[in-house]
Amino acid sequence: MAASRKTGLRKKLAKAGPRAGARTGARARAGLGWWRSLCRSLAILPLGPTLFLVGVSLGFGAGLGLTMLPPPPDAALSAADLPLPVQKPVEKKEPAQNAAATAELSDMATVSDGSIQRYDEVTVVGTVVDPAPDPVLPVMGAVAEEGIHQSAEMEASPPPSMTPPAPVLPASLVIPAPKMPEGLPQWQRNAVSVRDPGDRPMIAIVLDDVGVAPQHAREALSLPPPIVMSIMTYADQAAALALEASQLGHEVMVHMPMQPLNGAVNPGPHALTVGLDADEIRRRMDWGLGRLDGYVGFNNHMGSRFTQDEAGMRVVLELAKARGLLFLDSKTIGSSVGDALAAELGVAHISRDVFLDDDMSEVAVARQLAAAEAIARQRGYAVAIGHPHPATIAALKRWLAQVSARGFAIVPLTTIVKKRDGVAG
Repeated sequence: MAASRKTGLRKKLAKAGPRAGARTGARARAGLGWWRSLCRSLAILPLGPTLFLVGVSLGFGAGLGLTMLPPPPDAALSAADLPLPVQKPVEKKEPAQNAAATAELSDMATVSDGSIQRYDEVTVVGTVVDPAPDPVLPVMGAVAEEGIHQSAEMEASPPPSMTPPAPVLPASLVIPAPKMPEGLPQWQRNAVSVRDPGDRPMIAIVLDDVGVAPQHAREALSLPPPIVMSIMTYADQAAALALEASQLGHEVMVHMPMQPLNGAVNPGPHALTVGLDADEIRRRMDWGLGRLDGYVGFNNHMGSRFTQDEAGMRVVLELAKARGLLFLDSKTIGSSVGDALAAELGVAHISRDVFLDDDMSEVAVARQLAAAEAIARQRGYAVAIGHPHPATIAALKRWLAQVSARGFAIVPLTTIVKKRDGVAG
């Protein structure tokens, strides 16, 4: 079988003959010719450039081949798997509260007969307040119960304790105290002396509760004089605060605790309450008035219940007359008998027109200062009571820097009483 296959193959080769051999030889010569041509071409080139070109060609080919290979498993990460560079977040800063922002403001006042009277609308542009001309003068009664006025017990965002800067004295107001003649009542002897404001409308700013929160007291004392500092009877360092306030050019009063309508509200130690006998009222008054010195008089802390009690208030005001003190009726309730009874007994007196910070925000305080300006323009003077809250102090600082340019004089209480009542000195 195998022999027959070999015989067939020989027959085929013999039949192909010389033509098959010729084709095979031609193919071999063609291959050798291409190689000889390449070798001749390379032989005529310099050796250095030739090797360089060969190396580049080999490197390019190797690199191209590697890119065609699949990546190793550890390197097969998608772009989504790669960690992003850590960027520090950019803090977004809100625009600062612009003191020049314009706000349309209006005020509502509760009148003593229980009705509501509206002030003319005023426009506050920054701290420049332009009240409507010649507003109808409202009769101001109680705007809020005493719980609102416990500013000394409120510690929300208190300013840091600091030594007050040297005060900037308005050139037209505070002057060195003249030597007072003997025999004058205490409210005149201790009055802060100011230059005569002439025909300018006068505004007295009274800050109650001074001294219970020491850091608030520091901020209050840093205000430019003359501000009336009503120092709480039971405040720590009450005497030292009174002395410092006087030295800085502020007028000093005693803030006397009195019974409120709300029995759940504590007015403080040694408060005057309804039902006390005359001797006990005098004893408590002596305690409060003996806590400090250099004051011109006193005003009620709370007292919406006690100031309606004629018997108790008569004892209080008779003592005020005997000591030569000024009485400021804070008017925590519209039906207080204090102001009228003081007039009857011949006690130097005045009453509050505006509460500044029942709403403890700077915008609300600015609105109430505008109300005080409107009253002062109409009547010639106004008395505003506030508390040493941070917002109240901030609003007062801006307002005090501009109010004289609008034609007002910031004066002590005693200056208003003297000019109103025709008292010399």
